[in-house]
Amino acid sequence: MKGWLILLLMLFANAAFAEQAAPAQPATDAPRMLVRVHQEPAGPLVEGETARIVVDMLTPDFFTDAPVLPVPHVEGVYLALSDETPGHIVDTVDGATWSGVSRTYLVTPLISGAVEIPAFDVVAHIGAQATTVTTKTTPVTLDVQPLVLPAGVTEALIASSVKITQTILPQDSGLHVGDSVTRRVEISAEGAPAMMLPPVTFAPVRGLGLYPTPGVTRDVVGNQGGFVGGSRVDAASYVIQKRGSYTLPPLAVRWLDTRTHTWRTSDVPAVHFHAWWGAPARPRFALPGQGVMPRLIGFFSSDLGIAILLLAVLGWLAWYFRGRLEQWARRYKAWRYRRRHSEAVAFAALHRQRHTSSARALHTAADAWARRSAQDGAPATVEGWCQRYGDAALQAQWSALDASLYGQAGASWSAGALVDGLAAARKRWKRERRDRRHGTLLPPLNPA
Repeated sequence: MKGWLILLLMLFANAAFAEQAAPAQPATDAPRMLVRVHQEPAGPLVEGETARIVVDMLTPDFFTDAPVLPVPHVEGVYLALSDETPGHIVDTVDGATWSGVSRTYLVTPLISGAVEIPAFDVVAHIGAQATTVTTKTTPVTLDVQPLVLPAGVTEALIASSVKITQTILPQDSGLHVGDSVTRRVEISAEGAPAMMLPPVTFAPVRGLGLYPTPGVTRDVVGNQGGFVGGSRVDAASYVIQKRGSYTLPPLAVRWLDTRTHTWRTSDVPAVHFHAWWGAPARPRFALPGQGVMPRLIGFFSSDLGIAILLLAVLGWLAWYFRGRLEQWARRYKAWRYRRRHSEAVAFAALHRQRHTSSARALHTAADAWARRSAQDGAPATVEGWCQRYGDAALQAQWSALDASLYGQAGASWSAGALVDGLAAARKRWKRERRDRRHGTLLPPLNPA
């Protein structure tokens, strides 16, 4: 029995001696992570200009999942984590190869001066054991310069390029009262996030009901996964309330070009369309088999149908009153003939010869007027006009014209003086004619 006890004591002693003699195992190194922060592009910014804050996360081991980055709140600064694809990076740190990922923040300062992006914690899981590692970034200070807006500009859009497009639906011209026209406007800005794009203001138009829809924004990434810019889509429906021609006003966006630091304008033209009476009694995508009567009612409710009905009614009225219409046509032709061959038209032809130097042309015009005035009770010859309504000067001018026309030597004549004299005689004749018509002309004192 004592032998067994001695053997057990010797075994325990050997085990204790072995434990003391075993060399100590070195403790494994804790996972490490390096975080670097920098601004792209480097240098000062302008209020409203967008820059990129790039965060590089490196480790000599490997990330088991994507690092978690917060979105810190900075007063007066729009800061958002970009949706672009994280970039993979490899670098040499202290002679060892480190690898990791890169994430990007979009930062748009809305105030001027020195703006600081404070330090924040980056949390990642590293290694086969997915060890949680937290590393704090270094603060980043932005140098923001004030922005001077030009006259008439209330808000600034700063980008390297801006494009604005519009789409109008429907594109056909067969619009009627009750239809709607949708105007869709898209603004695309390179180098500016979508949240910085201004909303489109759709102006109301008399006769159209305006129904805008909320805008849709999204950031645009390129083929390589990098941030490109932002896009905003606004739309509004105009419901036609009455017939007429309408114009949707043009739209414009003022923006500052970051490449040339000059203000530019991007715009879309106005939209013109016409709406007819009577919307068809069917939807735009009508189902077949609606019957004949609904289609006829829809057709005759349109502008074309109303025009056909109006022409049919006018044709029936013209046929029914054809006798009176023929009588009115004859009266109109007679009135038109009298007007073309009236005494006033003949005297106007004579008056146009006031500056002529041709004795024959003046004599012919005066003789034609005298013969036409005889139909209204006036003298039938110019000599008669001179004797009854003219004076000695008029008689002298007419005698000189006759002598010149037939080759007889005599006093010189003047077309202006002759026409003016006949015009004065014509006024006396018209006054006498008016007095005789009203019964105020006195009879001759010594009737023959």
